[in-house]
Amino acid sequence: MFNFYIIPIMNNKIISLIERNADNELKAYFESLTSEHPLDLHEELVLLEHFSPAAVKSYINRFRFSKDAEKVFVQIAPADIRLTYLNYYGLTEETQRCLIHCDKVEALRDFAKMRRLADPEYLINIGSNEAVRVYLAFNPLENDDQVYALLHRDNPSLFAAYANKWVISENVKRKIVEERNYAAFKTIVYRFYRLFRKKAAKAKDFGKLMETLAAEALPAELQVEVLTSYDRDLIQLLLMTCPLAAEAQEVLWKRNFDAEWLKLHVEHLYCMGGYRFAPENEQKLFKVLASKSLDDCLTQFRHRDDVSFVKFATPAAVKKYVAGYWLSDDAQVALINRGNGELIKELISRYSPEHGMCWQAEVELVKLGATEAVRQYIAFHSMCWEALSLLKENFPAVAEEYYAKHPY
Repeated sequence: MFNFYIIPIMNNKIISLIERNADNELKAYFESLTSEHPLDLHEELVLLEHFSPAAVKSYINRFRFSKDAEKVFVQIAPADIRLTYLNYYGLTEETQRCLIHCDKVEALRDFAKMRRLADPEYLINIGSNEAVRVYLAFNPLENDDQVYALLHRDNPSLFAAYANKWVISENVKRKIVEERNYAAFKTIVYRFYRLFRKKAAKAKDFGKLMETLAAEALPAELQVEVLTSYDRDLIQLLLMTCPLAAEAQEVLWKRNFDAEWLKLHVEHLYCMGGYRFAPENEQKLFKVLASKSLDDCLTQFRHRDDVSFVKFATPAAVKKYVAGYWLSDDAQVALINRGNGELIKELISRYSPEHGMCWQAEVELVKLGATEAVRQYIAFHSMCWEALSLLKENFPAVAEEYYAKHPY
């Protein structure tokens, strides 16, 4: 006949072993159990009440706790044992919610290192700031709605921390711009700016550089929306951190942006990683900055189109640029054709005595009739045949001086 008292007696024996911390006997007992017959809830709770690391390890090496015991275990277990359990079994959704509800941050941190929540929205809606921060340090959210909910929590630093680690979708960026959320906008554009500066230092092609940063960059459509928003704070952030797409550049002229705004943009971004305006927009940039004598900011880097710069920049800016960079042949000609004696002297000084100007510039110098500048130049350099022919024809006295210095 089956003895109905065997099971209660056996349970009492197990409880006795647990209460006596008989680790070796417990280990042997757990190893003898089949996977279908682990401890019942009462026994598991007693095991946890008399927490013996060796005994608990022996148990979880074979079995997962029941859901009610799991809630207790994950809150009281040392980190190493908890991590072992999480690695083996994870946590039920109910236990996950328990950690969030009870604000067990350290346990949640261990879980986040190895697993993802079944319902991150629950965390975003009711989790403490620290619980949210800990989880998002290891895991991105699953969709834009969750990110949007995070954005509207009462602690802006949570979104800032998230956006500085994970990619923010275009849809969320659009919401940020539409809502004129300054703090969030500042976070996303400065994250891009830091990445851009880092990569720009080694970039050889601006187009390819922007392709690698496409997920982080603010799309052209949103750049235009910011520039047309009349929100000075957002506009200033944009101009300080984001290379402008061609569509956004056009807005600068259509809206007659003040030269101070353009100067700000140039100082923070221009030529970084090869960034420049489209050619037709670059000429407009030169003209606007020169009109307010703010083009000194354009003298800190070599220009792709130095001809336009020499044509439109203020004399002070051109003089400074010539002192720092060699001009292309066409730019030398353009400078001489400005007819500014001080700039011509600066150009000749720059190209003397080691270098000579290009032959086209020598011809234009003679055509201009600036005899003192010609004398300054020929003191160090011979001239091309075309320039000499003009010199002999128009200024024979200067030509005699030339041949006295350069008989061959």
